[in-house]
Amino acid sequence: MPCFPLFCRRRLKSAGRTPEVDEEFAVIENIKLYSYKELRAVTDDFSPTNKIGEGGFGSVYKGKLKNGKLAAIKVLSTESQQGTNEFLAEIKAISEIQHENLVKLYGCCVEGLHRILVYNYMENNSLAETLLEGTWHQSMQ
Repeated sequence: MPCFPLFCRRRLKSAGRTPEVDEEFAVIENIKLYSYKELRAVTDDFSPTNKIGEGGFGSVYKGKLKNGKLAAIKVLSTESQQGTNEFLAEIKAISEIQHENLVKLYGCCVEGLHRILVYNYMENNSLAETLLEGTWHQSMQ
């Protein structure tokens, strides 16, 4: 049994990440650690045709993961002042919250300056568009 933690640590190690990232990430359950190369591939190199949104924190792309699931891949701006430890703490908090009205977080990428979140892709409009649509918006007035 003592071999298991060593195996997990070895499996998490990857070029582009520091041992500190691997150590922090090892305690986060149910979240996959994607490589930047893998996410570039599933978004066709972050192609504009796969871009589904953009906001103050970065751009969102649609991609099909190796397991066949569609994902919303949020590439956080490199101008963000958030450090690796803060980013991983946020990932840990998000991964522990489960609710039917929240989009599931599949995983993330932490390589070099890249900070990317991988969420379950939801069809239809953005949240803002959905909230501002006629009948729902009118009923809230």
